[in-house]
Amino acid sequence: MKLDRRRLIGAAMALGAAGLASNVASAAPRRRSVASARSDFPWADRETYLNCALEHPLEKRSSSAMQEYIGYLTNGPDTGRTKYENRELQENVRGMFARLIGAKTTEIAFVPSTQIAENLVVDGLRIHESGGNVVTNDLHYGGSLFNYRSRKARGLDVRIVKHKDYTIDLADMEKAIDGKTKLVSLALVSNVNGYLHDIEAISDLAHRHGAYVFIDVIQAAGAVPIDVREMAVDLMASSAYKWLMGGRFGYQYVAEELHGGALRPVQFGGSGSGAKDARQYQVSTPNHVGFVCQNEALAYILELGIENIRTHVRPVIEKLQRELPAIGYPSITPRGNRSPIATFLVPDVEKARQRLKKAGVIVTLRNGKPGQMRVSPSVFNNLADIDRLVEALT
Repeated sequence: MKLDRRRLIGAAMALGAAGLASNVASAAPRRRSVASARSDFPWADRETYLNCALEHPLEKRSSSAMQEYIGYLTNGPDTGRTKYENRELQENVRGMFARLIGAKTTEIAFVPSTQIAENLVVDGLRIHESGGNVVTNDLHYGGSLFNYRSRKARGLDVRIVKHKDYTIDLADMEKAIDGKTKLVSLALVSNVNGYLHDIEAISDLAHRHGAYVFIDVIQAAGAVPIDVREMAVDLMASSAYKWLMGGRFGYQYVAEELHGGALRPVQFGGSGSGAKDARQYQVSTPNHVGFVCQNEALAYILELGIENIRTHVRPVIEKLQRELPAIGYPSITPRGNRSPIATFLVPDVEKARQRLKKAGVIVTLRNGKPGQMRVSPSVFNNLADIDRLVEALT
């Protein structure tokens, strides 16, 4: 791997953009707007749901399509077979996700989950065999940290950078990365507190040392703009059930130049057999009900527009950051952080849990002294939802 990789990626951007139109399946426009999005999520009328970092409610079109497909599975042959169990639908989903992250469709594989994709990356790069090391940080997903600590116990050189006040100092990452670093792995948006990494700077640093960059975007894709070429990342993965609004499977991005070379397939079978592009990394048979859901969900997200979604959520997060600290819940999410997640310290988790349950407000609460409360609004939430949260806690 050459050390001037960022320049190589930059030179390839124009070619990638030129090829994107021919590589991406486009859905017919069925315009929806952020202003009317609340009506697309019936859950919003039943309780104050502020927990999309755990799981996102289904939009109505996705739900209807899944019910139609389940009807076919229940009642036997009808249009469900030709409408949903076909390669065209799968490729349309692949194309829409590629469009969402600025990639080519040939760089996208379907995977069972983000965690499986990350394991395939670490194994496929053969880091242990090469004597290389992995650099990550403690704002990565807990399952990923467990994975790396387990590998460290078996002899892999793993370096976990510690956060400072729930942010990551680039200088600390720089100290951990060296000429033997094979992989820098992190969550673009942390599930802990929503911290959004400066991924361009980290990619630049990693590539100067000859390392590859993997990002877990499960807390970003569908809510935060992603462009794999501008970010200069090599590998990426996301499950679909959070901000991508449903579907129990995931996506893996593998930069074209890694196909079959630097990243070797380490599991085989299913729909990836014999492929020369990113599909060679697919390890399972098609998840038809997941494709049915994502075919509608991705179209919906693209109709709304990621920047429009982000702009809608921004004042909701800002209101949280103003009002919760004022009533005794200090924030551990940096002010101005542009993700849809904010986390606050909670002096009495059980008391907060009972109050929120009574008020019908759903968030993630973590036990501890102090505990934590993670709040993660989406496009269907509004400022009145935050009023209900604050009122329940006071």
